[in-house]
Amino acid sequence: MPYSETAHYHVVANFLSTLSNIRGGLGTLFVPFLPAMRLPDVDLRGKQAIVTGANSGIGFESAKALAKMGARVILACRNAERGEQARREIAEAVPGGVAEVEIMDLSNLESVREFITRWGARDLKRVDILINNAGSVSNVLTKTRDGLEYAYQSNHIAHVLLTLLLINREYLAPDARVINVSSIAFFSCPPMDEHNTDSSDIVVNHREGDNLPWDAIVKIYDRSKASQAVWSMTLQRKLASSEKWKDTVVQVCHPGIVQSSMINQPTGLGGATGSGVDAFKRFVGMVEEPGQPDLRGLYWDR
Repeated sequence: MPYSETAHYHVVANFLSTLSNIRGGLGTLFVPFLPAMRLPDVDLRGKQAIVTGANSGIGFESAKALAKMGARVILACRNAERGEQARREIAEAVPGGVAEVEIMDLSNLESVREFITRWGARDLKRVDILINNAGSVSNVLTKTRDGLEYAYQSNHIAHVLLTLLLINREYLAPDARVINVSSIAFFSCPPMDEHNTDSSDIVVNHREGDNLPWDAIVKIYDRSKASQAVWSMTLQRKLASSEKWKDTVVQVCHPGIVQSSMINQPTGLGGATGSGVDAFKRFVGMVEEPGQPDLRGLYWDR
């Protein structure tokens, strides 16, 4: 179910929001019974992909599937040990597959810049596929060293920086595919403005380390995911108006309800069902026909 900011009026958006939230709630019960999604036969030999948060969950399954398709995959992970474990598992599962680990801590914008500096020293700099997958949600108020609320920076701002640096330094291929992993929480977010987009209105009422009330957790997460979606649509529109980047495809999606470390960690929100590989199949489905302009810059919900 795609959502287009240019094709749907506010009333339609609200209707789609209601449908998505109903489906999301039912999904926790019925995901195991949904029909299996077939992974298209795509040849990605000669392509290079970066996947953030690739050591587990959606990111790991995406990286593994890309390697199976022949792509050279960069596992952009915060933790070197976990990243290396993921690389070994991919090597075992995909004989001949090419995957390597790069350290990138999205809670530290300098870490993103350092990654870009290292990337610039590579012989092969071209990025054909960028999956901005890493994300977080916490029941404890945490600020990054950059002074931003943790989820807002990790889910959105750091990925914005990564993507724009790849574009501005022309490391991103002109016909690249950029996929931003969002959530149906996008639909639940009330109107945002310059005063609440970064959830500073919530942060100011709590001390760092405080346990946050449920409504605050939901607002912070919803806003970060809505920011991703709006930015993705805006980025596609701007790139489409540029001669150099007119063939670049940007998509944003809710990957479905899947098991993820983001919600199972001690400060997370609980359990979920489904599998990361199913989520990746949705990613591939979003770009099977990338040449159609009306299939770009959309929010996709299974």
